[in-house]
Amino acid sequence: MKSQLITITALVLLLMPAFFFAACTDLSDYDRERVRDAMADSLLSVTESRNIRMELIEDGQRIVSVHSPFAATYSREGRSETDLRDSVYVAVLDSTGAIETEVTSRSARYLGHESEFHFTDDVLVSTRDGRRLRTEYLEWSQSDRSIYTPDFVIIVTEADSITGYGLTGTDDLSSYRLTEVTGEFELEQSKQ
Repeated sequence: MKSQLITITALVLLLMPAFFFAACTDLSDYDRERVRDAMADSLLSVTESRNIRMELIEDGQRIVSVHSPFAATYSREGRSETDLRDSVYVAVLDSTGAIETEVTSRSARYLGHESEFHFTDDVLVSTRDGRRLRTEYLEWSQSDRSIYTPDFVIIVTEADSITGYGLTGTDDLSSYRLTEVTGEFELEQSKQ
């Protein structure tokens, strides 16, 4: 009797997983697709890298070179963002490959789907024409080569310097506008 009980118990234990798995596979194609979509929506992948050198290429030509000691890339639903930390260096190159503009900061975020950098903490923009911009936050759009910050900025050229808030302009600082100018500056009169 005892051996029959052990045999029946063993048989039940062996068949139980088979019944369980058979019950789980009775999902319709529609239900399986819903489960797959729900799983995909909740998936977030993270990749960390050290001492990165990233080259952004457009139409077969390198246009931006990025260097940072640390990068973490977050991907979800086909979109990715990369956080760069511990000192960021970005060089914007002209059509010959020469450096046109350099940006340094303590950290930055690259939004790949928008082709934008958001620089933070001690941002310095330097152009090959000798113009410099300092701020704590700066957005740079790679697609139209524009920059923006609502924060305080200091712009220094060979001739003078200007301070203010709310900058929009080009990444080579050849053209920019401030919503509020502060400090002292001299205006040149045009010769006619």
